[in-house]
Amino acid sequence: MDKLETIPNLMDLVKNPFLLTLCLEALPDVVQGKSDLSRLRVTRVQLYDNFVWHWLGVNKRRLQDNKLSGDKLAAFEELLEAGFEQSGFNFQQDLAAAIFIYQNGRPVVDYINKHDKPSWKAAFFSADCETSLLCGASLLSRAGTQYRFIHRSILEYFFACTISGPIKEHGELDPPVISDTSATSPTFSAHPLSQRNLVIEPSIIRFLAERVQLDSGFKDELLAIIELSKTDDQAAQAAANAITILVKAGVRFNGADLRGIRVPGANMSGGEFDSAQLQGADLTGVNLTKSWIRRVDFTKAQMEGVQFGEMPYLKESAGVYSCAYSPDGTSLAVGLRDGGINIYDTSTWMMTRTFQGHWGCINSIANSPTGHQLLSGSDDKTVRLWDCKNGSCVFVLEGHSDEVWTVAFSPSGKQVASAGKDKTVRLWDVQTGANQFTLTALSEWIRSISYSPDGHAIASVGDDRMIRFFDTQTGQPGEVWESQCGELTRVAYSSGGLEIAVGHANGEVLLLHTTTGKPTKSMKAHGDNIACVTFSPNSQWIATCSYDNTVKVWSAVTGSVLSVFTGHGSRVHQVDFSPNGLLLASCSQDKTIRLWDVSSLGTGMDVESGSDSLASIFYSPDGRTLVCRTSTGVVRQYDAVSGASGLTTVCGDNPVRCLAISPDGLRIASVGTDNRVVTVCDIGTGQADVVLRGHTEQVKTIAFSADSRWIATGSDDTTVRLWDARSGNLDRTLESHTYFVGNLAFSSDSRRIVSGGMDGTIQAWNLDSCECIFVVDAGDPTERCTISASPKGLRGASKSFMSHDVTLWDIESEQLQQTLEHDEEPWSFAFSSCGRWLGVSLPRSVWLWNFASDKTAEGGEGGGEWKCLVRIRDIFGRVNSIAWKPDGLGFSIGCANGSLQAWRLVETSASSSDGWSAQLIWSTGNPVLAASDAAFADAVGLSSANQQLLTQRGKGVAA
Repeated sequence: MDKLETIPNLMDLVKNPFLLTLCLEALPDVVQGKSDLSRLRVTRVQLYDNFVWHWLGVNKRRLQDNKLSGDKLAAFEELLEAGFEQSGFNFQQDLAAAIFIYQNGRPVVDYINKHDKPSWKAAFFSADCETSLLCGASLLSRAGTQYRFIHRSILEYFFACTISGPIKEHGELDPPVISDTSATSPTFSAHPLSQRNLVIEPSIIRFLAERVQLDSGFKDELLAIIELSKTDDQAAQAAANAITILVKAGVRFNGADLRGIRVPGANMSGGEFDSAQLQGADLTGVNLTKSWIRRVDFTKAQMEGVQFGEMPYLKESAGVYSCAYSPDGTSLAVGLRDGGINIYDTSTWMMTRTFQGHWGCINSIANSPTGHQLLSGSDDKTVRLWDCKNGSCVFVLEGHSDEVWTVAFSPSGKQVASAGKDKTVRLWDVQTGANQFTLTALSEWIRSISYSPDGHAIASVGDDRMIRFFDTQTGQPGEVWESQCGELTRVAYSSGGLEIAVGHANGEVLLLHTTTGKPTKSMKAHGDNIACVTFSPNSQWIATCSYDNTVKVWSAVTGSVLSVFTGHGSRVHQVDFSPNGLLLASCSQDKTIRLWDVSSLGTGMDVESGSDSLASIFYSPDGRTLVCRTSTGVVRQYDAVSGASGLTTVCGDNPVRCLAISPDGLRIASVGTDNRVVTVCDIGTGQADVVLRGHTEQVKTIAFSADSRWIATGSDDTTVRLWDARSGNLDRTLESHTYFVGNLAFSSDSRRIVSGGMDGTIQAWNLDSCECIFVVDAGDPTERCTISASPKGLRGASKSFMSHDVTLWDIESEQLQQTLEHDEEPWSFAFSSCGRWLGVSLPRSVWLWNFASDKTAEGGEGGGEWKCLVRIRDIFGRVNSIAWKPDGLGFSIGCANGSLQAWRLVETSASSSDGWSAQLIWSTGNPVLAASDAAFADAVGLSSANQQLLTQRGKGVAA
């Protein structure tokens, strides 16, 4: 079992009980003779291929062992001659097709021989010898006169095989060829993809998407169908199915010419279409939820009924810290940082009322069960009860001695509760405003409270890491449960009262049984503090939000993530389901309320619950591999062209804190658990070659010389150390910095090394003479710096603490070259290999600066000016690292949310100095709706709400 756990994605597959059964049967053949299981990637369709072939082989041997005679023996011998497994496969494939044709996919087939002989059913269930043998050997169950496949997914698998079956040129995991499902047919309307709308059959789409990943010929066939739809009306249904399959398979359409395609009703959610041309396309009813449509041209495209999975956000004048739907769903109340409470009509999303009275931030609001009253808690130490009809304040509930952070209405509506920074929970009578009980058995701040559905108990959580229960009728304390995951931030009861959900400051969410207190589910939900957790009205889903700027929805049954919603530009403070469970509202410090469509959760794109933050990224010397170091120290590799994930590498001690690859691409140097030590490994085997010891503080940066002779290391001990790359011997120690050394670069001839320190200096050393030949002094302590050692010369870029500026230096002349101003504080920056581009990441965008030399100026090539030519605004997580591809204008960005994007610069106009744009090549991580610079003004049938949404998204992430 330990070996099987090394197979990527296998553990996710076997969470499904039926797939676990398949795995137990098919995996022995899959892993036989494989020494490195970590290189295998097993898909669902491959497991079904192997399982079906195995099943038919077992039944063939069973029949061979039986003493058949007469007509049955003759029929069996004919099947053996034709190929028993192939005959059995074709039989089940034809049955699946018939079930979808004649029964619209209803899985149970009733067959009575006397009545059904003339029908299509006789070909599969009659007493004919061959039919009987094949039926008995198939994956079918029988109950009286009713037949069905043993699992719904088997029916869907065989139907998918009518469109594309196991490939001819099979690899190690594929069974022998069974069928040939060519796309060509006498009339295109007879093509299998034209027969039905597969968008409503997500399981079939998934089988076919996995087939695309295995069979490039099938992928080409689907692309050809989409191309054909431009000129053939009859291809529209097939093209809609084709593009749905391709998007699900991860095929990217960035920069694609899709003008005039006809794909009505397609599910293109999560697809990548950066800079694609969709002019005149028929996109009627298409699902574009979380699609990347940046710079897409929708001119004259038919867009009636297009779905984007969200509504236009509501913009407020101050940060929004709380939100709540009314019980009938007709209004949404939001609480603002400035003390205001605004009410929105959910039919028009226009503000209808404003409640004024608080003078501090509204941390929590709650509606009464009838919807006639609203409760609010504020930093002004008061709780207020409002009349929703006229907006008047019924009571000001005073008694708290500090900020009120959480309020709740009892299910009966007769009592309300409040709690906060004064370490008390107070229960109030709604009719009189009297303080009924003050619960004081708490030692720390209280972050959240929740009534049980029967109203008899209230649960509270806070900084004391305890879940405490109180009797609401007597005020007496009840059980106390200790958290096993640290500081608690939120608590919520399920509607049935069987579970409570608790959120933690470390981003975890636990579901606990309310009777036993034992965990039933555990989810590593977010990368930061859980700000809110709530159940959907039917308790099937759980919504969470966090200081990591995201909203997520989870299955309360399985604990798996169903959707990740990205768009807020700052902390998300609260989420609330609409009473019908179709919409989810979220509010944020970014002054917006976002409205998400959750009506089709779990039927669309694959979702990752979360990825480790990417701490640094860089390309291999040949530019073919992109290497990423995560915040947890894992090193992952990706194909730089396709984005396909490669090996996960562990070098030396884990976790890895910083690393570098040798110019020949054969060795990798990394800093592990002992952050003063550098381990140099063979990149293929991961085996350590040499270990570099000598620094007395953490090593922050590593660099190989261009000739691979030297390794340089920079440390918090203020030194730069130069090591022989082969022997690992220390050659010399360069001591001139007075503070941490955070950046190193060798010149292209390997004769000089440049170091950047937090002491505000960039220093260049001659390795022949061991002399410091240049010193650039920025004047202020440097938070970050980077160095370019291109053939054009040595350049440095630095940024001081809290500054919005990046300062550029000509190192060889020790002169300030230019100061680049930004509207927010830069987080990371890097020079291209040619030294003429600088990428700078801001909290919500990436700016790309280009150096245009002025050859007529004094100094020749050295003169010129840096200009920002490209700005990428669809950045939904802090960019921790930027890396440029060697010898080219490709670059990648790695984000704190775990997402990774590969881009290329494209020259768009030779006549204009600003004629450059950036085009996305591929990305990893959860998809988002990105629509900056999309052209949709002349789209046909686009609703006013969607026009407003695209206008908002066209501005990038909310400020």
